[in-house]
This record gives sequence, C-alpha cells and structure tokens, in this order.
Amino acid sequence: MPTSPRTALLFLLLTLPLSACDQVTGLLNKQQENGKAIGAACRHSGRALEDCYRRNPRVAKADIYSGWKEMNEYMLAKKMDIVPAPADSADQPSTEHASSVASAPHDGANASNTNN
Repeated sequence: MPTSPRTALLFLLLTLPLSACDQVTGLLNKQQENGKAIGAACRHSGRALEDCYRRNPRVAKADIYSGWKEMNEYMLAKKMDIVPAPADSADQPSTEHASSVASAPHDGANASNTNN
C-alpha cells in the first residue's frame, strides 16, 4: 500500500519536534547533575550551604541542596573529614606580584636592555 506524499510530509512534521525531546531532557539532566556536583563539592570542602548558594546564583538551589545532602550522608557514613578549599585569590592579594611591582624600575628604562 503506497503512502501519499502528503501523508509522509504530515508524519515527518509530527515526528520532527519529538526527535529533540532526548536532547532537551539530557540538557536538563546535565544542569541538575552539575548542581548536585557543586553541592557535593561544597560539602566536601566544608563550605556552608548558604555560601554555596551565594557563590553559584545561576544554579538551582534544590540541585545544590540535593548534592550537599547526599555528600553529607556519605561523609557521615564513611567518617570522612572535610578537605578545606584553597583560599580565593580575590580574598587575599598576591604578595609575589606586589613585590615584583615594587622592585621594578620606574624611570622608564627597559631592564632587559642593559648591553650599552
């Protein structure tokens, strides 16, 4: 039984939007998994849940909480200690950069051009 071109076109138009459902669902699941990973990392590093929310305003709070809670339960069950996160570079100025700026010549002379 041959199908008419009109029926084939109608079938194509109806199934085309459904083909992207997996991609949309995958994207939503990826965002959820990223939020859970952020929450778990915050808990593992000993950060407060509120800190985690403040540092990641674009991530859903429910996803962060879910990851934080799962990691908390895991750490309690395994009797794990927190692993403190390194200090933020914005919180403390770099002393190495500050000392190199202080010792640089200010007369405009190029330090690499000393072969006169």
